[in-house]
Amino acid sequence: MFRYVLPALVWTLTVTILTLLPGKDLPEVDIVNFDKFAHFGVFFLLCILFLRWKTFGPKLKASTFAIVLVIIAYGGIIELLQGAFYTDRFADIWDFTANGIGALSGGFIFPRISALLR
Repeated sequence: MFRYVLPALVWTLTVTILTLLPGKDLPEVDIVNFDKFAHFGVFFLLCILFLRWKTFGPKLKASTFAIVLVIIAYGGIIELLQGAFYTDRFADIWDFTANGIGALSGGFIFPRISALLR
């Protein structure tokens, strides 16, 4: 039963913890735009995991559109919290954009790959 629920919940908790760590606790990566690709990937995977839960797991009564919107809102809340609680981190519209594009991409791709994710 938890085969589809647990990955989505664990990934959400992991994302929440990592994104709300102080910036000084995060490693430096010297790859151009790595941060934006990371934001995209994290929220793409988050969307895929929740859509996998919705499709194959115990009934999650939400549309794909609603799930994508909630994940985009979650990304926005994370950005606002970063700006509100830390002096070495800030709310970044481009991070929020990458989060949103990742979630939208997950919502678009999932129906096309869902048979592989069962």
